[in-house]
Amino acid sequence: MVKKLSIIQYRKIRDLDFEFSSGINVISGTNGTCKTSLLHIVSNSFQSINKNCSWINEKNSIEIIKKVNNVINPKVESLTRGDKQYNDPAIGQKGPLFTVDYFDHASLIFRRHNSKVNNRYSVKPFYQKGTNDSLPYCPVIYLGLSRLFPFGEFQNDDAIEGIKKALPTVYQEEIANIYKQFTGLSISSTEPQKMGDIKVRADFSSDQDGIDSNTISAGEDNLFILITAIVSLKYYYNCIQSNNTVESILLIDELDATLHPSLQFKLLELFNRYSNTYKIQIVFTTHSLSLLEYALNKKYNVIYLIDNISSVIKMETPDIYKIKMYLHSITRDDIYINKVIPVFTEDEEARVFLNILLDYYAEKYASTFSKVRRFFHLVEANIGASNLQSIFDDIYLLKSTMQSICILDGDQKNKQDYSKYVIALPGGDSPEKLIMDYSVQLFDNDDGFWTDEVIINLNYGKVFYRDNIRPDIDSISEKLKEFETSGKSTHGVKREMSKKVFKNHKRFFELLFKHWVNNEENDEQIGKFYKDLHVMFKKVAEFHGINPKEWEI
Repeated sequence: MVKKLSIIQYRKIRDLDFEFSSGINVISGTNGTCKTSLLHIVSNSFQSINKNCSWINEKNSIEIIKKVNNVINPKVESLTRGDKQYNDPAIGQKGPLFTVDYFDHASLIFRRHNSKVNNRYSVKPFYQKGTNDSLPYCPVIYLGLSRLFPFGEFQNDDAIEGIKKALPTVYQEEIANIYKQFTGLSISSTEPQKMGDIKVRADFSSDQDGIDSNTISAGEDNLFILITAIVSLKYYYNCIQSNNTVESILLIDELDATLHPSLQFKLLELFNRYSNTYKIQIVFTTHSLSLLEYALNKKYNVIYLIDNISSVIKMETPDIYKIKMYLHSITRDDIYINKVIPVFTEDEEARVFLNILLDYYAEKYASTFSKVRRFFHLVEANIGASNLQSIFDDIYLLKSTMQSICILDGDQKNKQDYSKYVIALPGGDSPEKLIMDYSVQLFDNDDGFWTDEVIINLNYGKVFYRDNIRPDIDSISEKLKEFETSGKSTHGVKREMSKKVFKNHKRFFELLFKHWVNNEENDEQIGKFYKDLHVMFKKVAEFHGINPKEWEI
């Protein structure tokens, strides 16, 4: 039900806004960043439902939900402890501390008030005169760290008592079914049990000898409490007649505590289903990297906070790569050491051409492509087009180990296939043929290339080309005619001869490739290949531990 928190000052948080979704919200960050304080503020922003709420059809449901869940709608003063002397949450700040924007209620401004409890403060809304402002009603289940207290370590047996109130049988069975899906345990004789003022748990037996509610692990006990909470809010939803964007709220401090990552993921999937179906807003804190990555991939709302000693910084557009950097206290460069994307090409000529293209993009798009240029690792292997296509046609190989990029020569453009990570170089021909034809074109048209200072200084002018390079290019056609006249097979001869000429004059052709790439007549082709390469990067980067957002067009 909370849409936005605009905090002027509360503890170390100053001048920050926090947007919330109506579904799942994840709060993470380094220690001392007031993550739990945000849960406190959300909980403090509502008043508890009661029997006088007209939209509740089953009045008895309210008492049941409160009994089977330990903490309902707690206020800040009950969640915080003061020092021996008064503990001010906003030293030097007079008046408003923060504003809460709701989905289905007018915004409210909250101020600090002295609590009746010694050395504590309360935070209450400031109501404008002449208005009917009030705290909105909403059931809030708060699951703090006390839920993790092991039953075996609780020494006060006299404080353990059964609770007569219980969820209707159909919901108890639902909890048992979910619990079995998660743990494999079939449980029965389930009764709520209160461990003093610490927590409410379940007393149950199971179908396995020696395993019951008193002998299960802390994680299994915690899991039961979490499942009970979400099913309780489903029960509430089925007992009301309302049309709010959010009907109830579940707050959880350190969701990942005691839970294996596989259970964390399953739990988050369960929460997502219940949140969508029963209009439950869920906000939890976590330190789990795997859970954060999972939540980010699912597009859940993630808030990440960074400790700035005397204040808190909110990470803009958090992603798992930024978060890893802060959690591990390493630099961006450290994260990407040895992280590369393998790029397969047909031969050396293709790699020469591709390297020149990559350098061109890095210079032209300095603010975007230059950051990712180093990730493209050109595999030093000569593999023919047909063999490359066979490799990248293998679906199982692609999924397991070969999430690489295949770049065929331009004469294989009709073989491009994004789904198989296959694209083709620009130019519409093999690199060696493309560049040799281009040299003939420039020579015949007397292009300015020949008078460029670099070309002159390297003695690659028109005369040198005419006397040393052009004869080698022309000899390819002459040799082919000899083969045809003698009846010999010409299969592969032209390609091999072209490669030999390219190798003999490699430096010259490198300079010519740069000219071709910078020629405005080729802008459309070069731009198209840039976009193709970007698509491939997006498809394979994450597999190699590289943030796909590093390169945005």
